[in-house]
Amino acid sequence: MRLLCDANVGSIIARAMSQAGHDVLRAIEVTPDAEDVEVLAFAVTEQRVLVTCDRDFGELIFLHRADQRPAIIYIRFEPAEVADILPRLMPLLDFTRLEGHMTVIGVEHDRHVRFPVKSRTNG
Repeated sequence: MRLLCDANVGSIIARAMSQAGHDVLRAIEVTPDAEDVEVLAFAVTEQRVLVTCDRDFGELIFLHRADQRPAIIYIRFEPAEVADILPRLMPLLDFTRLEGHMTVIGVEHDRHVRFPVKSRTNG
């Protein structure tokens, strides 16, 4: 799977996904100092699932109707150890399940929220 790790997703997570065979880029390396809108646009253009700890992407998608394909994984909580998120994250990396959704990894459970459908008049 093609993934883009937002600047707030550390190297431990990026490395684990890469070692599992995924094509992983880090936003901090390919779009340094970019605003969220630019990071999202890069992910869409490159057809990469965005992995982030930033809830602002939800606002961009659901309130401002920004382009959002193919998918976003939002890590909503910060575990005591970064590596503790891996058992929750790694099983989710199935594109057919993620596509067209924001997947939220919460403290106790995960949820998949379908992206809003853009009307033809809105783009």
